[in-house]
Amino acid sequence: MQRYLELADMNIMALRDTKEYRLIGTRTTTVKTLMGEVAFSRRYYKKRDGCYVFLLDEEMEIDCGCGLVSGNLAEQVVIECLEKPFRKAASSISSLTGQSISAQGAWNIVQRYGETIEGQEACLKELDKNGEEGQLGNISSRVLFDELDDVWLPMQKEKRRKRGVNTAAGKKAGKKPMHIGTAYTGWTQAKDGRYRTANKIAYASFGDVSGFTSSFEMLLRHCFDMDGVEYRVTNGDGDPWIRAAAAANDSVLQLDPYHRGQAVIKAIRDKSDRKAVFEAICEKDVDKVLYIVSALATKARDEKAREKIEKLYGYFNSNRDNFLTWQERGTELPAPPEGVVYRNLGVQESSNCNLLTLRMKNRKGSWGVNGANHMAKLLCFRNTIGLDAILRRLPEPPVMEVTAEPLSAAKAPLYDGKGHGGEWLYAQMPFEQAFKTNGREAIRGLLRQRPVSALTFQ
Repeated sequence: MQRYLELADMNIMALRDTKEYRLIGTRTTTVKTLMGEVAFSRRYYKKRDGCYVFLLDEEMEIDCGCGLVSGNLAEQVVIECLEKPFRKAASSISSLTGQSISAQGAWNIVQRYGETIEGQEACLKELDKNGEEGQLGNISSRVLFDELDDVWLPMQKEKRRKRGVNTAAGKKAGKKPMHIGTAYTGWTQAKDGRYRTANKIAYASFGDVSGFTSSFEMLLRHCFDMDGVEYRVTNGDGDPWIRAAAAANDSVLQLDPYHRGQAVIKAIRDKSDRKAVFEAICEKDVDKVLYIVSALATKARDEKAREKIEKLYGYFNSNRDNFLTWQERGTELPAPPEGVVYRNLGVQESSNCNLLTLRMKNRKGSWGVNGANHMAKLLCFRNTIGLDAILRRLPEPPVMEVTAEPLSAAKAPLYDGKGHGGEWLYAQMPFEQAFKTNGREAIRGLLRQRPVSALTFQ
């Protein structure tokens, strides 16, 4: 690897714009990889504007804010950080690879990946403006289901003051709502009998509603063939921004059955009264539901109980037009493709838990806006379409043509009988300064051309 990097640096030096970049000298550095630390030297240049740069570092994109880190190691750090807190993830990677990765270094790598995703989103939006086709694929479906919701995340104290986050007493004190959307084309039944959503994608971010909806719709257009979608069903908890988003997309909006039933249970204490409301819901009679709730508010003697029921009435009345689900309305959807079925919507709460809540909530931690945005996007793409689909693959490095330096008379005896390029025989053994693991000792033993003892693997 050292030889490859130095040859790449030589190639960059030969192909650079000499008017823009003036060669100053060389510097030695170390890149952290999964197999150990690799020390190499590379050239640095002075630009015309007076800045100093390492062109090799920029070309290989190996600087992640915590020193030089290889792509494989950075990927493993990100995977660990998506499952564990930054400090624990850094400790796991350090013990696994023998590298010294700090919690701040792990955080820097995650932010670098998050910024890359934001750059890809900007490119996709530019493609939308130019009317070009999507880059992620075209999934054909006549019906598209999507669900929208908010997840309240704890914010850092200084962020609460600067950004006006709610700091009043209550369950949402010091928290900020993150918008999250999920889309899929139906359900498929697995061998164990469980149903799983098909072609599921998810997106989450802070910020205003218009920015979130535009980014979510952009992702849908680059994942699905939206021109072929005949029916679109949106499930939500009845927030005004969800109603506005569904109206803008000409979608059939329905009130989430889970939130609908949860609101009844929280507002009405008496079980017989609850049963009357649920029976009216089963009869699909919205007017009857509103009449029963209004009558319960009138006869309530306790002021707090009456306020809760009146709030329930306002909630149901504001969602009167979308109170029933698409099945309860009798909406006929096109026949699903083979192997796909249409079922009741309501997977958003479970998706929130799997995507965001387990990692970003209820861990006594707090977030900044940018850090939470980056982590949420990484979690959503990792658990749906995959990080590679949005990050893309780095292009292969160009083929390097390096002219072999002729040997002088003084050097010839050192390479006599070994051919040009025999300097590798005098190179340092792999993993010389790295943490010694069983696998690395086995590799070193193979290079010494001696059998590896069975005790090595114990």
